[in-house]
Amino acid sequence: MKKQILVNTSKNFRLMELTSPKDLSELNLSELVIFKLPMDLANIDDFHKHLSQANLENLQKIKDEREKIRFIKTRGLVNILFSLENGEAEPIWKLNEYGKPYINGWDKDFSISHSTEFSVVAVASEAIGVDIEDNSRDIDLEKFKRTKFLNFDDGAYESKEEFLMRFTALEAYLKYISKGFHKDARTISVRKVNDAIVIDDGSLIKAEVIKNGGYTISIVMNKKAYLKGANYG
Repeated sequence: MKKQILVNTSKNFRLMELTSPKDLSELNLSELVIFKLPMDLANIDDFHKHLSQANLENLQKIKDEREKIRFIKTRGLVNILFSLENGEAEPIWKLNEYGKPYINGWDKDFSISHSTEFSVVAVASEAIGVDIEDNSRDIDLEKFKRTKFLNFDDGAYESKEEFLMRFTALEAYLKYISKGFHKDARTISVRKVNDAIVIDDGSLIKAEVIKNGGYTISIVMNKKAYLKGANYG
């Protein structure tokens, strides 16, 4: 029976496709793992049973069936990861002033992102942001370049691949600072420097960008924590 599927390894994290919560029995939360969840009904009940009462109440407000699947799997997974450290304690979900979810009293940060067929979830002991985008999505590069909504270098508009490397890095950064697009994206410079994506928002931070199965995924973490396993030269 197929369990954990390791789909990418970097020097900083593992990207793992997860189909069932049962595959988490030997997980070590001290290791950074980014979970890639297929948005189908497989094992949906195994995620649903881990939803908190507040999660269930919010689930009732969601009308779109696809959005329900995303909610069940991502919230269920976060609650499972919470329970690995906190036993039977009830996860108390909250929203910050910008709408980013967190669990009250848990010393972990987490980030969630959705695409067409997959969602990703990252949990870390430091601030973290993650974003996933489908490489097949339609993108009007010329329109983005004309509107100047984004502060990217010109290389971003040479191809969809180059654009998505920067766009996912920007979104991951906005989640990392817990503000989303409440912060003006034009004030954040995103550039490719020596094949790395570097974000300048008054100080420099590097995003890690990977391509996996037709998707682009970016991660931004607390710089001090990230430097433990990365060279920022």
